[in-house]
Amino acid sequence: MSSNIKIKRICEHCGKEFTAKTTVTRFCGDDCAKRNYKLRKKNIKQQRMEEKINESNKHTQLVRDKPKVQVLEKEFLTVKDAAVLLACSTKAIHLMIASGKLNAINLGVRKTRILKSEILNLFALPALAVKHLEKKSLAEEPLTRDNCYTVEEITSSLGVTRDSVYSMVKRKKIPKFQEGKEIYISKRHIDKAYRLVRGGRQ
Repeated sequence: MSSNIKIKRICEHCGKEFTAKTTVTRFCGDDCAKRNYKLRKKNIKQQRMEEKINESNKHTQLVRDKPKVQVLEKEFLTVKDAAVLLACSTKAIHLMIASGKLNAINLGVRKTRILKSEILNLFALPALAVKHLEKKSLAEEPLTRDNCYTVEEITSSLGVTRDSVYSMVKRKKIPKFQEGKEIYISKRHIDKAYRLVRGGRQ
């Protein structure tokens, strides 16, 4: 017995509207059904591949972290162990010991031992802390005749034209002031600007 059901549906593969004969029809034809099946298989395969890659990456990371984990379980560290924990060279550890920044005991040739707690104590030393320096703007200094060049001084000393000086001042927004007919331009800014220009040409 044939079905007279006619349902308007959207093909899940190509997105076109079609007339379905059942309520569970998902595709407009065999071609779309086959293509969708291949696409789903491809996506599943790709997903499995990504899962394998992630598992491989996790395993690689575990292998990388193994030496550090083993070191963390120790109470007395060798110079190499300390270098692993601090992610630096053994030479850097020896320099820290020699300078007194890191306490250690020498039990013999190549038998230097360091307490793990000494490594942790390094981060409490204010002398080793990174100090964030405030950046001072070149524009902070008030402009005077003493800390400025005239245009003529710049052209004669640097061998550049007046137009190039004015162009540089405008482009770099270099501080300047005018007294009468004379224009005074910040020495520090000019020195920095032309040093960078010359450095870039070399």
